[in-house]
Formats: sequence, C-alpha cells, structure tokens
Amino acid sequence: MNAVLPHAALPGRAGAYLRLGSLAPLLDIMAASRLSVERVLIRSGLPADLFRQPGDTPVPLADYFRLCEQMALQGDDESCHISLRPLMVGASELVQARLSNCRTLSQMLEVLANSYNVIHGDRYNRVVRRHHRTVYEIDDTDFPYALGHDEPFVLLSLECLLVYVHALILSAAPDAQGVTLQRITTRGQDRASGNHLDFWQAPVLRGAPLFSLVYAGDLDRIAVAPEQSPVITGRTIYGGVADMLDRLQPPAPTERLADRVERLILQGHDDQMEVGRVLGLSVASLRRVLQDEGASFRDLRATALNRKAQASLQDGASIADVADMLGFSDGRSFARAFRQWNGMSPSDYLATHS
Repeated sequence: MNAVLPHAALPGRAGAYLRLGSLAPLLDIMAASRLSVERVLIRSGLPADLFRQPGDTPVPLADYFRLCEQMALQGDDESCHISLRPLMVGASELVQARLSNCRTLSQMLEVLANSYNVIHGDRYNRVVRRHHRTVYEIDDTDFPYALGHDEPFVLLSLECLLVYVHALILSAAPDAQGVTLQRITTRGQDRASGNHLDFWQAPVLRGAPLFSLVYAGDLDRIAVAPEQSPVITGRTIYGGVADMLDRLQPPAPTERLADRVERLILQGHDDQMEVGRVLGLSVASLRRVLQDEGASFRDLRATALNRKAQASLQDGASIADVADMLGFSDGRSFARAFRQWNGMSPSDYLATHS
C-alpha cells in the first residue's frame, strides 16, 4: 500500500464502506439481545431508519464499528454475541492497557495476539515471521461461533477484525510510511459485502484457509507511540477504530462540516477541542468553517444532545439516567436544558410522545 500518515486522509481514495444488506444479521443479534435498534442507531450517530434503506445502500466502514461499540456497551458483550462465550465489557480496556506499554510494531502485534488468546481461551491468533515478512494470522477453525462457521456475517466480522488490527498498527506508528501491507488473506470468497478490504490497496487472497495480514520487513525497527493512538486511547477499541477510519478517509465531498460535527457529537465527542482533533482542525478553524456554514458548535451540540435525550426517554430511561449519559451534573440541570430545547419538561414530553 502507499505511504500513509496515521492522522491524515488517504489521498485520492474513495471511502471504505459495507453494503447495508450485509449488516442485516445485526438486527437478529440485537433482537436476541433485547436491544433497541433505534437506541443503538441513535447512540451510534446514525439515522434511526437506517435499516429500512435498500440493501445495496453503502454504509461507511467506520459506522459498522460504531454499531459494534454501542451493541457491546448496551448488550454487555464485546463479541456482540457472535461468540458462544460472551466477552465482558472491559476486555478491550485490558488490551488497550497492555498495548500502551509497547515500543515497536512487532511488540504490539505479539501483545495483541497474546491478549486475545488469553481472553478467548485458545491460540486463535499468532504472529509469524517468514522470509523478511511479519504475518498476523487468525485461525478460527475451532472458534465457538454462535452463528455458522461459514456464515457470510461471520466471515465479514473476521475481515473487519483484520481492519481493526491494521488500523491499530497505523494509528500507533508516527512513521507509518514504513508500514507496508503486502497482502491480505480471508476465508471469504467474494466482494459482495463491500470494499472494506480492497480499500487498503493491497492484494486480497480470497478463499484462503486463514485470515491474515502480511507485512513487509522487520517491524521491530518501527517505533510506536501508543499515547497518540485513537484506538488505544479511545473509550472502546471499536470506537477508536471508527475514529481512526474517519482520519484515514476524507468526508464525502457534498457533506457539510456541520453535519459531520453533529454526527461526531452524537457519537460521544461533545468537546470542541476533541472534535477538532478528530477532524484535524484547530478550534479556531472549526469555529470559522462552521460560521461560514451558518452554524455553531454550541447549537449543534444542543441539537445532538436533544436527539439523544428524546430517544432515551422514549426507550424508557429515567431522567437521572439520561442526565448521567449526557454528562449533566444532575437531573435538575438536565431538565432545565431539556425545557430550553423543547419548550416542555421531560415528563411532559413523555406524556405527549408516549
């Protein structure tokens, strides 16, 4: 692949996406987990009617990871119920903590493989060095999937796991120009689900016995800065990968910055400085561009928080829980803000929209 800067968009490249139809199994998983689809979507910063769109609708790859993040947080299983062995929420924090002490890319891959082998209870991940190459392999032959071993969604999930590993590598390497991805292998047979592997512009071997990322050279020589990685420092690994993918690909040319800012706020980035960091803008530049579009961060934040509040109240959350989720000091201060946004109290809103 071409040289990449970890905090800059990949030039001249279309965005990575999945086709909506390939994500349809998430609906069954959410239903089995008793999760509200609307709540998961809204807290992911996505349209509440997303799954009513045509099956060939492209969904940004970053949004897939945001859906996984919310399903993990709301369903208390970081495997999103794909594994028969639930993965407790907080497992990714253990992995992030172990990665934070790494100093080279090869060390990161070793720690990542060992951490997930411990978490899942078997040697599914390994790092192999062959002929001046470093290979990260995932052998899922005996993995206890809740779905069929060869189900398209299982194959897609493992391919997205490869994306996670590669995004993690790029996110932590200040000199990402030295990271050369030579080949990707997958058990999947076709490209029907999207361009999530082709996006990386490395040859993809399909129908292979294992999932793998093949890197050129000795990764011991590439230093890392874990404290700069949005994946390692993110609230969850899923959310960190989503942020990294946002940095690696440019926004749609027709997308207003205000729309992207509102989506980031919905996804939990409700601080101006943090939003600017994700977008690669200073706070002053962010304000200036928003002003040119007739918007302000304060108004966008109010709109986004109000959407979250309304959806959560309709889902049955208490005023105290909503206040805590949105970062208010108590239910009383949230109720005051809600009245300013809607002209009525949260209880009156519920009575009107019950």
